[in-house]
Amino acid sequence: MHPLSLHMSAFGPFAAQELIDFSRLGDKPLFLINGPTGSGKTTILDAICFALYGKTTGDEREGTQMRSDLAMPDQLTEVTFTFELADKSYRIRRIPEQPRPKARGEGFTQQSAEAQLWLLDASGEPEKVIVSSKVTEATREIEQLLGMNADQFRQVMVLPQGKFRQLLTADSKDREHIFSQLFQTQIYKQLEDELKNRSAEVRREVDALNKQKNALLQNVGLESSEALAEKRLQVFGEAERHKQILTQKQNETLKASSEKDRAVELLTRFKQLDHLIAEQQKLTAGQLEIEQLSMQLQRGDKAREILPEFERFQYSSAELLKHTERLKAETLLLSTLVEGFQAASVEYAALPEWQLQLNQHKEQRQTLLGFQTRVEKLQQSGKNVSTAAHAVSAAQAQQQVAKQKVEQNTHKIEQADQMLSQLRIAVQQTGVLQLEHHKCAQQLEIKQKVEQLQKLLDGAQTALLTSRQRGKHLKALADEQQKSATLIERDWHLSQAAILALTLQDDTPCPVCGSAEHPAPAHSEIAPPTQAMVEQARSKAQQANDTLMAERENYRSINNELTRLSNEIIESNGRLGDAQRITLPALRSEYESLKKQLEALQRQQTELNKTEEVLAGLKAAQLPLSNAMDVAQQAFDAATTQHAEERKAYQIAEQEVPEAYRSPSQLEAVIAQQQNAISHCEQQIERLQQRYNLAKEQRDSAAAALAILKENQQQSQQSQDTANQQWQAALLKSVFDTVEDFQRSVIPRANRDKMQQRVDEYKQAVQQNLGALQSLQNVLENVSRPDVQPYLDRITAAEQAQQLADQQWRALHDQFTLLENAEQRINRLQKESTALEARYAVVGTLSDVANGQTGNKVSLQRFVLSVLLDDVLIEASHRLALMSKGRYRLLRKEDRSKGNRASGLDLEVEDGYTGRVRGVATLSGGESFMAALSLALGLSDVVQAYAGGIRLDTLFIDEGFGSLDPESLDLAIRTLTDLQQSGRMVGIISHVAELKEQIAARIDIAASELGSKIVWQ
Repeated sequence: MHPLSLHMSAFGPFAAQELIDFSRLGDKPLFLINGPTGSGKTTILDAICFALYGKTTGDEREGTQMRSDLAMPDQLTEVTFTFELADKSYRIRRIPEQPRPKARGEGFTQQSAEAQLWLLDASGEPEKVIVSSKVTEATREIEQLLGMNADQFRQVMVLPQGKFRQLLTADSKDREHIFSQLFQTQIYKQLEDELKNRSAEVRREVDALNKQKNALLQNVGLESSEALAEKRLQVFGEAERHKQILTQKQNETLKASSEKDRAVELLTRFKQLDHLIAEQQKLTAGQLEIEQLSMQLQRGDKAREILPEFERFQYSSAELLKHTERLKAETLLLSTLVEGFQAASVEYAALPEWQLQLNQHKEQRQTLLGFQTRVEKLQQSGKNVSTAAHAVSAAQAQQQVAKQKVEQNTHKIEQADQMLSQLRIAVQQTGVLQLEHHKCAQQLEIKQKVEQLQKLLDGAQTALLTSRQRGKHLKALADEQQKSATLIERDWHLSQAAILALTLQDDTPCPVCGSAEHPAPAHSEIAPPTQAMVEQARSKAQQANDTLMAERENYRSINNELTRLSNEIIESNGRLGDAQRITLPALRSEYESLKKQLEALQRQQTELNKTEEVLAGLKAAQLPLSNAMDVAQQAFDAATTQHAEERKAYQIAEQEVPEAYRSPSQLEAVIAQQQNAISHCEQQIERLQQRYNLAKEQRDSAAAALAILKENQQQSQQSQDTANQQWQAALLKSVFDTVEDFQRSVIPRANRDKMQQRVDEYKQAVQQNLGALQSLQNVLENVSRPDVQPYLDRITAAEQAQQLADQQWRALHDQFTLLENAEQRINRLQKESTALEARYAVVGTLSDVANGQTGNKVSLQRFVLSVLLDDVLIEASHRLALMSKGRYRLLRKEDRSKGNRASGLDLEVEDGYTGRVRGVATLSGGESFMAALSLALGLSDVVQAYAGGIRLDTLFIDEGFGSLDPESLDLAIRTLTDLQQSGRMVGIISHVAELKEQIAARIDIAASELGSKIVWQ
């Protein structure tokens, strides 16, 4: 990742907009970020980290706390960072959550956090929107692009102020997480997890199979597979014996059932015989009825022979009666119509009188129609008079409105002039108040900072006192351990002389002095200490001394921090001047008061601008309003003249029409009356003519119809006489004595068919019953009627015995089936369990080895990373040796950690001066900085050497150089210069004066009361 540009707005101490174009520093430069304390040097790194991840480098302040207190209210806090990665350019913009002025009205509204990420084209313009607004989505995309999260970015690409030891002193677990992201070794972790999951899965399957086997055995009430097999054979023998008993009982039941079926069949034949005898008796009882039906059918057939003659006689009699009745009705109708014609003739005589009235009404209507034109002219003239009167009223109203508008506008101009004078006097105080507000804001910020520094100072004093007391205790402990080690070492040397003296022999040279005489050989009065005891004492003394030195370094660090805090408090109080005597609540109250006054003046300034615009508009509208008032006066005069002329024309038209007909409605009413009278006369004339003609026509038609009916009645009488004679002749020849006897004998066609069918069915039933009865009597001639109940009793007893045998056999069979199924399932489970155990022997072992559950507790991924870490430490040790003048070399601790803590990636340092290896935590502040810087540079070299997606071509270092002596500082700068020449960008933040002389590229930050600014050197 290579920075291209950084744009900050109202961010931290930068109150305005600031742009850092990294291309001005050259290609892959080594540059210095310089400025006074609190000017915003670290803020630049915070801005880069915030733009990428939404967090600051120290992670002590959130994005919402990074808004500049010196920024204008309407200036939005935001950071835009453009960078290059793998030959592609990206731009990310973040806005933290913050209050902003409302677009309309007064007050503030809450601006939500936003983030946008773009892919840029070759010209630096957005080519593709990757993230439009979501903050979390932008962070996720950045983590995927850079291959690291915010914490890893701070440990690898940025050495933040006061936190450069974190990467150096991180434990194996934390370093594993960082290196796995940088070297993309997640595949080994995935392999560990996959083997662990597969091992656990196989173990769970084995446990599940064992649980199933136990459950099956518990279900059958047995404890082992052998007992299950023995129980199955026992139950099988019992089941076979009861199966034979069941077969015997089934045969006995079948025999009893067969005997019962034969008895039931014979009993059924006797019941059929009883039924046939009863049916014969029933048929004999109905024989008389059938004979009567046969006789009735014979008389019906005789009556049907003469039925046509009787029907013709009835029809001719009905026709004669119908014509006679119609003749009577037509005779009565003709009499009525003759009377109506006579009445119509009398009314028709009044027709000439109605004709005379009609002509008179028509003449009167024609005279009235002549007045209509004059009345219309009179009405139009009246409308013109009314229109002219309305025009006069409207013109007068417009004249009044125009006059009122002119007067109102004049009054508004006077009010605006007065308000404008008052506002101009009020806003003259804005400049002075702005200066006071800005000064108070700076004092408030400094006062808050002083209070925070005072709290830190109090904490540092407490920590210093604690460290002093702990130092005294550690000094006494170290002296005691050193004294003890010296005594043990002395005793060991003495014991060695005594041991050597025991080996001396007379006339044999001493291996120490060479003398053959031994007048006073050494001897020891105490038990000699072993070499292990000496080494242990030395180790304890060295550990106590290391702890003491570390605590002394901690004491110096706290004391330096205490001095720095005191200097900052003195400096801040000096900037406050007289305001340092004011309390923080009072200063806040004064700031809020000035802020409210300034906001009120700003609102008055806005109101002043609006008032000036309103006054200009009112003055511009004055002349058009005066002109409109003159035009309205002229329109009123013209309307008055027109109204007088129309009034005169109306009076002339009024004299041409009689007073009774001047109203159109009255004239129309009189004309309508005449028209109604005309219509009434015409209707009466038409009604008289129609009634006379209709009465005459009806009378003539009725006379003609009566003549035809008389002729038809005579013909019907002749037909009826002929039909009567023929019917009487046929009746005399038949077997019937009277007409009533004939009518009773006539049978309808449907009834006759039913009666004939009933007779036929009776004869057929008699024949069938007689044949079946004779056949069944022959079969049962020598057979007695059987009793079925004994057979049923024998079947019931046999079935009960069979049911009992079946229940006993089924119980044993079900038990055998249950045992057999359980044994088969247990055998299958045992085979599966054996296969899984063999599989677990392989997978489980691989899982234990890969997950670090054996030996030195080193997992597969940590083993791979340890190899990579060795490469990193080779590069880092090379640079550390240069910066420490060959004293230190970084090593990987290969010993297993205590307890279950992960191991394999812990660091140690080899001290070339003492030849001993110790923990990296024992390094001093300057030594830790050099080691951390070397580790970061070595990590950058190795990561880029491997074919991964992570690119560490940029490094920012925030402070730490102040802990180096001049020679070490020169070596560190030389190392960074070599790194920059290899194609990497290195940015340094420091107060050290020597760095300004050695680093040409520089970004200076100038601080003032109005906020910090970027100054290019």
